[in-house]
Amino acid sequence: MVDLLAGGEARRRFLRYWVRDNRGNIFDLTFFFTFRLVPATLCSHFGGWLGRVLVPRAYAVPLQRARANLETLFPDHAPDAIADMVDAYVDSQGRQMVEYSAVPRLARRSGGVRRVGVDHLKTCQDVPVIFMGLHLSNWEVLMQCLTDLGLKVSLNYDPPRSRARHWIVRHVRTRAGIALLPPGRQAVRPALRVLEESGQLLVFCDEGFNGQIRAPFLGRPANLQTNYALVARLARRTGARICPVYLTREAGVRFTLTILEPFALDGAASSLLDDVERLNGIVEPLVRMHAPQWYFVDNRLVS
Repeated sequence: MVDLLAGGEARRRFLRYWVRDNRGNIFDLTFFFTFRLVPATLCSHFGGWLGRVLVPRAYAVPLQRARANLETLFPDHAPDAIADMVDAYVDSQGRQMVEYSAVPRLARRSGGVRRVGVDHLKTCQDVPVIFMGLHLSNWEVLMQCLTDLGLKVSLNYDPPRSRARHWIVRHVRTRAGIALLPPGRQAVRPALRVLEESGQLLVFCDEGFNGQIRAPFLGRPANLQTNYALVARLARRTGARICPVYLTREAGVRFTLTILEPFALDGAASSLLDDVERLNGIVEPLVRMHAPQWYFVDNRLVS
C-alpha cells in the first residue's frame, strides 16, 4: 500500500504487479484448473484448434518468422509443403499449451506413448548421467515419461515471466517427480553436486534467448554461449554419460519417446568448441527433422 500511496513510478509498479499482471494470472490459472476437469484427448484437440485459430490472428509476427525460418531451413521445399509445416506448427503450439492441464494423463494413457531405446537406460544405472533434452512436441510429457520409468531427474530451467505460468510449470514438474534446481547460473553448483553423487540431470540443449534462436546453430558458426558448453563442462568434470532424449508427436495424442545411446566425452578434445560441435551434431538433425514441432521455430534466426 505504501507504493500505491506514494504516486509516480512506485504507484505504477504497484498497479502493474497487483492489477494489470493479475488479470492475466487469473485467466491462466482458471484455464489450467478448468481443463484439468476435461478428458486429456479433448484438451489436446481443443489446443490444436485454438492454435490454428488464435496464432494467425494474435501472433501474426511470430507466425511470419516461423514461416521464414522454415523456408530458410528447407529451401528445396515447395510452397505447399512449407504451408503444411506452418499448419503443423500452429497445431503443435496450441496443443502443448493446453496440455499442461493433462500432462500425467497423456503420459500414462494406454498406448499413448511408444517407447524407443529404453534398454539404453541399463547403462545409466549408478553412474552420473546428463539427459540432453529437446523442446519438441510436449517436453512436459517427456519429463513425466522419464520419471515414470523410475528415473530421478533434476532439472535446470528458465522460469516464465508470468507468475501464474511459473507456478503452473513448477506445479506440473514437481508433481511429475522432477527436482527443480535454481534458475539460471545458480543451478551450476547444485547440478555439479547431483552428478558428483551419480545422479541424473536433464538439460535442454535447444535454446531460444530473448526471442533469438541460440541453439542449435543451424548453419551459423558454433559458439560457447549455449547449454552445449554447460553439458560438456559438466560431463568432462564428472565423467557423466550424455544421453539424448526427446518426445515427438505422431498424431493427436500419440507420442514416441526416443532414448538414444548414452556416450561419454572420453579422450582428449582439442577444445571445448569441439565438444560443443559434437553435441550440436546430435541436436540439429533432430530439430530439422521435427521442425514443425519445435517450440523455438518462431524465434529470430540471426547469423
